Amino acid sequence: MIRINLLSTREIEAEQGRRQDIIVAVLALGGTVALCLAVFLFQFFRTTMLQRQLAGLRSELTAMEDGAKEVNELQAKNTALKQKLSVIENLSKKKVGPVRVMESLSASAPERLWVTEFKEASGSLTVSGMAIDNQTIADFLKALQASQYFKDVELVETVQTQQDKVAFKKFAVKSRLLYQPQLEGETKMIPQKAAETKGVAKP
Repeated sequence: MIRINLLSTREIEAEQGRRQDIIVAVLALGGTVALCLAVFLFQFFRTTMLQRQLAGLRSELTAMEDGAKEVNELQAKNTALKQKLSVIENLSKKKVGPVRVMESLSASAPERLWVTEFKEASGSLTVSGMAIDNQTIADFLKALQASQYFKDVELVETVQTQQDKVAFKKFAVKSRLLYQPQLEGETKMIPQKAAETKGVAKP
C-alpha cells in the first residue's frame, strides 16, 4: 500500500511565512551592516582629512616658529653689532679726544694762570688752579667758552690765597667736555664761510 503525506494548507502557509520572515530579517541585518559600514567609511575619510589638515597646520606653525627664531637671532646680532660699534666709537673718542682737550686747555690758559688739578667723569670736567688776578681768570673762562671742546663753562669759586708772600686767586671751573665736536664746528663755520663769500661777491 502506498502512503502519501499531504501537508495541510495551513502548514504550507506557515512555512512560507517563516521563510519570508527570515528573508526580511536577513535583508534588515544586511541593510544595518551596510549603513554601519557607510558611516564607518565616512568617519574614517573625515578623520584622515582632519589629520592631514592638522599635520599641515603643525608644519606651518613649525615654519613660523623657525622664522621667528631667525628674526630674533638677527635682532640679537644687530644689537650685538651696535654695541660693538658703540664700544669702538667710545674707545676711539677716549684715544683721540683727551689729547685734543688737553691741547685746547693749554692754549686757553693765559700766561699768569696755572692749572693744578684736572678731573673728568662721564663727560663732566672740573679744573682747579691759581691765577694772578680776577681778570686772568675771566680771560681763561672766555677762552674755554670759545673752544669747541668745552661747553657750559661755569666759574664755581674764587678764593684769595698766598704763596711765598705772593697773593694769588685760587679758582675752580666746571665744564662739559665734547671729545668729538667736529660736526658742531663745521655747522658753526658754514655761516662764516657764507658771509665771507658774500663779502667777496660785493664790488
